[in-house]
Amino acid sequence: MSQWDDEFVRMVDNFVVETKDPRILQEISDLDRESRLLGISFYDMYCVVLQDVKGHQVLVSEFKTYMSIKKSRT
Repeated sequence: MSQWDDEFVRMVDNFVVETKDPRILQEISDLDRESRLLGISFYDMYCVVLQDVKGHQVLVSEFKTYMSIKKSRT
């Protein structure tokens, strides 16, 4: 796994753990279920969602905000 992959996985994991919004948590749960049905990793599914936000605008917006906050602190 590349350094970028490691950082992305860590960022997604932290976002999932720190998220309190029930809508976001439900969407994450839905993505997890979809990824298992498709036989791909949750992180691969998450990458697809970040590239094609249709139907996932709130999740993508919250994640991008989270990332920018975390990156500005480092």
